[in-house]
Amino acid sequence: MKEIRKPLLLITLLCVLIFFFYAFYVDYQNSKNYAILPIENQLQTINQDGYSYYTYQNYAILKDFESQGFEIDKLFLKDLVNKYDYILVTEFSDFDKYFTDIKDKLDVEVLSRMRYLHYIKSGEIDKFDNQMIVQRFHRALNERKIRYFLFPDHPRTPELISLIQKDLGTPVTIDSIKYNSPVSFIPWLGFILISLNLFAYIPLFSVFYILAFLFLYNWSFTIAATLFSIIIFFRISKNNLLKILGYSLLFGILVFMSGYNDLFIFKLNNVRGVKILLVVLPLLVLLKAFRDFTGFTFSKTGFKNAYQKILSFKFHKKDIVLLFLLIFAGVIYIIRSSNWAFVSNLERRIRDSLERALIARPRTKELISYFFYYTAPLDRRDFIWDLFKAILPVSILDTFLHIHTPLNLSVLRTINGFLVSLLLLLIIILFENYFSKFKTKHKNYEKKQMDEEESNKIKEV
Repeated sequence: MKEIRKPLLLITLLCVLIFFFYAFYVDYQNSKNYAILPIENQLQTINQDGYSYYTYQNYAILKDFESQGFEIDKLFLKDLVNKYDYILVTEFSDFDKYFTDIKDKLDVEVLSRMRYLHYIKSGEIDKFDNQMIVQRFHRALNERKIRYFLFPDHPRTPELISLIQKDLGTPVTIDSIKYNSPVSFIPWLGFILISLNLFAYIPLFSVFYILAFLFLYNWSFTIAATLFSIIIFFRISKNNLLKILGYSLLFGILVFMSGYNDLFIFKLNNVRGVKILLVVLPLLVLLKAFRDFTGFTFSKTGFKNAYQKILSFKFHKKDIVLLFLLIFAGVIYIIRSSNWAFVSNLERRIRDSLERALIARPRTKELISYFFYYTAPLDRRDFIWDLFKAILPVSILDTFLHIHTPLNLSVLRTINGFLVSLLLLLIIILFENYFSKFKTKHKNYEKKQMDEEESNKIKEV
């Protein structure tokens, strides 16, 4: 297999480079302008068969929603498609939460006539300052291609609209917004390149992926990313940072390419099983560490030896503390990867500041992981370093599962994470050098003082 890896790598790099510029063009066209709808209380409300929705021109807007059962809801959405140009889904609304659960089951004809709308509640306006709100709408347009904005009737609404226009430019009329669809062969090209690259390293992985793509399509992206994370860490390198960074970017773009169609780039379909990617590689690292420590094998002797090794191990207080810290870190790692995770206002401000400065904010998990590449492991604690190192390729690949985010931003986010980590490393080195010089200077001064005192005593004698 090794003899086909280099030519395949060159072909993959060429395809990825061409796709990068093509995706940049398509994503730019789909986020280059936006429309602001009238204030919420100025929209017409329609009540139909127990459902309630807003209308504006020839657009239906779904926000507050009570399901009457999937089959009835599906008929209602089909009826809206027949009546209106587009159905606008209010982001983070009651309908959006329900829509996330059912969008995989809806007909493509209905989904293709749906788009997202960004809305902020009056309570959120009271809670956040102007800059945070402006950055939120900026992110909706540039990171999620949401081109319709709606505001509630609130005293600060006119000021916010004015600030958003300063940031994003003058809005256009709602009927002038047009969408560009990517060419249909791109996902198939991504599928072929993923299959070949998996086959070049572990042929069985390629079989798993092909079956997933054909029968579990919405899970295939996460499965591909998970298999690539295992290959990157265990087959390519777990210690060469540049290799991990480069291959994670390359394979991440392939996964992104395999889902590059209207449904995913406009958030109208779900990438399923993201938690699998987040858990599998770290779990394999822990299992490998357990096997290396106990000598475990699938045999009667292997079980017995492992059992005796575990019984003979003496836990110290620091080991128990370390174990609890790892469990706590694991829980936070999973929870914070959720779309509905709690974020404090202070953290929002820090994130917004980084976004304004860097365009694409680095992921915190990656910055933490880089630390373990830059430091030597503690004695007999190598597995902890390996565990946190494994988070880096997982996090980078996870970035490219957000297919609705423009590709250039995902690439920039990853590069920014690496550059910021280097900056933090430089700062740490400078501080270490400063304190080392200060400590040496202080010791020399003390030695000089002691020498002078000793000299004075000799003179007195």
